Amino acid sequence: MIDPAKIVEKAQKADIKDPWARREAWRKHPAFSKMSQLRGMFPGFGIASGLFAVYLAYDHFAKPKKH
Repeated sequence: MIDPAKIVEKAQKADIKDPWARREAWRKHPAFSKMSQLRGMFPGFGIASGLFAVYLAYDHFAKPKKH
């Protein structure tokens, strides 16, 4: 989880002279990276794909064929 206190502490340790740069330091947190956003776009896609593949295998092999 994102801890604002740690972000502020890290910004203060970086010895940033510009007060606006210190206020923008949260944007550099890994939770706001592009890859993190892409992973969060489709949260159940992997599980749904796996279950769909299991369903297709069952439908193809185990289900009796009706003609």
